[in-house]
Amino acid sequence: MKLSKIKLRNYRCFGSSEQVINIDDITSFIGNNSSGKTAALLALNCMFSDNPADRVLKRSDFHLPKDLKSDEMESQELYIEAVFTFDELEAGEDGSNSVPAFFKSLVVDNPDGTPYLRIRLEATWEKSSNIEGAIESKIYYITCPESVPITDEYRISPLRRDLDRIRVIYVPAVRDPSKQLKNVSGTMMHQIMNSINWSQATQEKVKTKIQELNNQFLEEKGVSILGTSIHTQWEAYDSDTRYSNAQLRFNSTDIDSAIKKSEVVFWPTVTGKECTIDDMSDGLRSLFYISLVDSILDVEAKIQQEIDTDPEHVSFNHTPPVLSIIALEEPENHIAPHLIGQLVANLKKLGEKNNAQAILTSHSTAIIKRFDPEKIRYFRLNAEDCTTIVRSITLPDKEKLADQYKFIKEAVKAYPELYFAKLVILGEGDSEEIILPKIWNAKKGDVDTSGISIVPLGGRHVNHFWRLLNDLDIPYITLLDFDREREGGGWGRIKYVLEQLIQNGYPKSELLKTESGCLSDEEFGDMHTWDVNNSDALQSWIAYLEHYNVFFSTPLDIDFLMLEHFGDVYKSLLEKKEGPRLMVKEKGKSIQKYIKDIEEMESAYPEYLERITDDVRHSLKECGGDGKTYSEEQKKLMVWYTYFFLNRGKPSTHIEAFSKISDKMQSSMMPPVFARMITAAEKILKENVYENCCTRELDTM
Repeated sequence: MKLSKIKLRNYRCFGSSEQVINIDDITSFIGNNSSGKTAALLALNCMFSDNPADRVLKRSDFHLPKDLKSDEMESQELYIEAVFTFDELEAGEDGSNSVPAFFKSLVVDNPDGTPYLRIRLEATWEKSSNIEGAIESKIYYITCPESVPITDEYRISPLRRDLDRIRVIYVPAVRDPSKQLKNVSGTMMHQIMNSINWSQATQEKVKTKIQELNNQFLEEKGVSILGTSIHTQWEAYDSDTRYSNAQLRFNSTDIDSAIKKSEVVFWPTVTGKECTIDDMSDGLRSLFYISLVDSILDVEAKIQQEIDTDPEHVSFNHTPPVLSIIALEEPENHIAPHLIGQLVANLKKLGEKNNAQAILTSHSTAIIKRFDPEKIRYFRLNAEDCTTIVRSITLPDKEKLADQYKFIKEAVKAYPELYFAKLVILGEGDSEEIILPKIWNAKKGDVDTSGISIVPLGGRHVNHFWRLLNDLDIPYITLLDFDREREGGGWGRIKYVLEQLIQNGYPKSELLKTESGCLSDEEFGDMHTWDVNNSDALQSWIAYLEHYNVFFSTPLDIDFLMLEHFGDVYKSLLEKKEGPRLMVKEKGKSIQKYIKDIEEMESAYPEYLERITDDVRHSLKECGGDGKTYSEEQKKLMVWYTYFFLNRGKPSTHIEAFSKISDKMQSSMMPPVFARMITAAEKILKENVYENCCTRELDTM
């Protein structure tokens, strides 16, 4: 039995439109602060917590529409629904532990379908003389399929003892694990310890030993003096015969009292001193608490095995829940980075247990990148009506597009920060990751402060990243290499972008519209063969695509673009005996010359001209052109392009160059395409400012 989905309507930040959250064995809720992650966990806790106080609804649990003040709302209705599936039945197992308690309430969509269970909490709030208002709530089994409207005949009231077969263990972000790690009332440790079936012999032996301890305790002279004084002084205050005989004794008389003193200790230790939980750091206490939850689930699985195999001789007087759902907020809190990987691995193993699932919230990229995107649910607060929207992560079809699926999956795991961005800038590689933040910082301040993520995923399979970001409603800008005269570049690159936009739902009639009418399928199919010398037409299409926030590093790529605008800076990085060089004939002798010494000469060496031709070919790559669309100065730059970016490391070269490029220089010499991108980014950020529309405290979200 596993939780498969949660449905929420009008609960806290969830509005009148039902939100469905699909749940896996382990699921990660991610999103910015106040986006609704905590609310979703508390909704589950409100239904299945083993603490009755957690199951009481308050006025603040009812959604307040954006256009209403709290004193203007007259009434509100909410529901929380949990849907459970029985994978054990699909696997051919009998489901004897999970099915019987819920058998009469199971639902099937069709005769051959697998049964599932619907449990729904419905509640109403009405304004009344009570400051909290009048709240009525009821929990039901819903016995009709999800496709059928719910009427009263499909609502069946369950027994609480049956609902208690499902347990939510909620661990808040701000937590004190110390209490939970000790055998105190209400804790998991207390529940398990109190359910142990102690043998009669053990009980008698413990009682005898406790009495011996008490006697030894009372024999101490100091204890006797203190006890006598307590008795004598109390007589002077009260004569009630029920309490007249005050005695001092060791605070344990039976096994139940004794086990309350039990605790976990660590021994031996490297210090030679016994350590308790109180000696641990906050991080280790949090880790150990999660470990304790795992231990309890393991014990409960063994208890169930005993019940199934030998019910007459069980170790515990305890009926384990059929399912325990661990709702864990921000597990990364207080935990050292090197332990996070092991923590996630253990949580995944926990979720694989037959009797457990794990749902966690996180803002940590170290956590998120360890989750498959399919296990992630993205929470976003819609500024228009201040309600939470939940989305799954969209990936290419795993079967039909296996290569794309694998690439996108791993790429997204590598750059989890994009989930939290106000704006994503998609580039093609390492160079964009270095250059674009520097340009933005010089012009507009820090990219992190602005909420911008620069992610080098814009080249291959860019349409899938566009679809992903569209589904999550995360704005984006794309910067692509134009690659003029490279294979697939120029008109081919324009065609590629148009194809990707069409795949993402933009209508052909809009995208392919020209002054002479809409391009036919045949014309569009031949676009990559169009004349690359028609620079006016190329520039027109480049400008047109910028309306869709697709920009190009022209004429070649971002590295060449930087070299065109900051060439002197890059050349200044070289030491005296560094830089491209070649052998030339001079006075009948072959001598070595540095390119920087000969490139400005009026009459160039023929060897230099040959070198330019060779490096043009290297720059434009195999199957590329001969450089006919480039100026002579641009061709000369390809010698330097080859040296810096084809033969040396791109990242290190750009980093070193920016150490010599001042903010003022960046602003004044910035490539125009960067300036246009910044303008587009500013517009997007301004249009997508999240309104401060929620009046509730953060912990309600």
